[in-house]
Amino acid sequence: MSAETLAKPDPVVNAEEDDEDILPADMFEEPAGFRPPSPPPTSEEFIREPEHIGEGTLIYSLEVRLVGRHSLWAHKLWNAGLSMTKYLDKHKDLYVGKRVLELGAAASLPSLICAVNGAKKVVITDYPDPELINNMHHNAAQNAPDALADGVVQIVGFQWGTPIDDLLTALGGPTEKFDLILLADLIFNHTEHQNLLKSCREALAPGGLVITTFTQYVSPFLIFGAPPDNVSLTPQYSHVVKWSDRDDKFFEYAVEEPYKFQVEKIYEERWSAMFPNDTGDEDVRSTVHAFKLW
Repeated sequence: MSAETLAKPDPVVNAEEDDEDILPADMFEEPAGFRPPSPPPTSEEFIREPEHIGEGTLIYSLEVRLVGRHSLWAHKLWNAGLSMTKYLDKHKDLYVGKRVLELGAAASLPSLICAVNGAKKVVITDYPDPELINNMHHNAAQNAPDALADGVVQIVGFQWGTPIDDLLTALGGPTEKFDLILLADLIFNHTEHQNLLKSCREALAPGGLVITTFTQYVSPFLIFGAPPDNVSLTPQYSHVVKWSDRDDKFFEYAVEEPYKFQVEKIYEERWSAMFPNDTGDEDVRSTVHAFKLW
């Protein structure tokens, strides 16, 4: 064997070209029709009680668009949100001329009733997902266009427990905080209790109030999906009640350091069950609970 043969270098291999030979460029692309298309958006109307409508207003209802499907359950208008909106429409003294923040707003119905009834500022927030943010803009433009145009309504993507700088900026500066914070059906997120409380404590003005509404129930259809047509319910689809002790942890954390909130129940009321085909305890899945923290 000659020295020339020994010294001959190995051929240069282009790694990218080699990968393309082994792994087709489109191998991770889902074939057409692999996933069913997302359902189209839906809309629901909140009709105000006549006795809650102020003189001179022409706003008798609010219509909100709901995203077709979302992993954060923003595609439903939950009883807890409807109940809170009704309560706020009745108790305008809680927010007229004041600064309001809603966390996890989704369709934003509680925020919108505050806006049309004369809140000084309404900051509507949810997870910073473009679909959610765009939908909140849509609902504000449809139901409170003047407040949105005037900057009374601000929409901010916000993840609970993160710095609140953007929320305070929406109010006009770091010295401003919120007189009322709204949590409509959020405490089922058991792993997020402390993040929620952290954001509330940091954003709440002295003398301010947090209101939370919730049910202690989640439909199995949200966990497992709807059963096939004409198939009777199996144990997999039977009633699933959320662990009430885990819901209650929110309030246990709230009164402890570093939050040191005081907690008081405001009301509970019955609504029609959202999933009539479920066989679970109707009292549990129909009852909305409301608490205030300060």
